[in-house]
Amino acid sequence: MERSHRDASGATETEHEKMTSPDGRFAVLCPVRDEVHDQEENPVYPPNLLVRLQPYAVLAQVKKPGLPIGWRHDLRAEWSGNSVVTVWEYGKWGIVDLSVYEIENDKVKRVHPVFREARKYFDRDFRQRFLKKYPKEYDSFTFVSGGDKPDQTPDFKFEGRRLVLDVSAENKPNLAPGPTWRADLHAIWNLDTGKFEKVDFQPGEITVRKPED
Repeated sequence: MERSHRDASGATETEHEKMTSPDGRFAVLCPVRDEVHDQEENPVYPPNLLVRLQPYAVLAQVKKPGLPIGWRHDLRAEWSGNSVVTVWEYGKWGIVDLSVYEIENDKVKRVHPVFREARKYFDRDFRQRFLKKYPKEYDSFTFVSGGDKPDQTPDFKFEGRRLVLDVSAENKPNLAPGPTWRADLHAIWNLDTGKFEKVDFQPGEITVRKPED
């Protein structure tokens, strides 16, 4: 195992099960958190790695700079069988990034940039429908998950060789006053074709939130 990294053995039992493949052959490694990095404003940790454990071999860098367990953002993994793993980053409000890695013959066969492709639908709507109307507003939005989503559905789930994605985004999840935008996307990513086979993008109503008294 590379220096400055650990597998999920330093995490909770639930995290361990999700970071290591069911057969224990592969794992997503996290850099070890330390006081020196914690004191930095934007610490640069070694990258998170997808590895074969025995014998040890690095298959891919899945996040660079890396994210240690327990940091401001979490890097999480969920396996579908022993050769397909979803690696995603989770921030304050929800999911930030997500990719699916397929392993074959102890090598990464394919990387599916699911979240990058999904984000394109939100970017286009946000700029064309919201920023054109409110050009002075902050030009960024946030994906929200869990209790912050209106229907509290899971962000994603596997259904065989398909990944069902259900994500929402808002420009002001902190309930700040002013013009508000939101949108939802329900889509199915096909691992065999490497693209979305179904997309249901639902733009929300643009409103103006009044300040609380």
